[in-house]
Amino acid sequence: MQHEWPGQPRKRASDRPLVQYRLYFLQGVDTLISYSHEFEAEDDEHAIKVAHSWLEGRRAELWCHERKVKSWERTR
Repeated sequence: MQHEWPGQPRKRASDRPLVQYRLYFLQGVDTLISYSHEFEAEDDEHAIKVAHSWLEGRRAELWCHERKVKSWERTR
């Protein structure tokens, strides 16, 4: 029996591990975080597509652990 430990990436049917991402929605001049959304994706490209679908014109940053993947400015 295989055990999954906390913090271990979950695996898809293809046995490729998913990566944990966090999308931060930003507000204000001082770039305050209004809220965040955590999700898993196969890679940066897929995570960017998922995050972009949630933006709704808001400022945001996509992070993978300590690495900033992408940032978006507010659109009108």
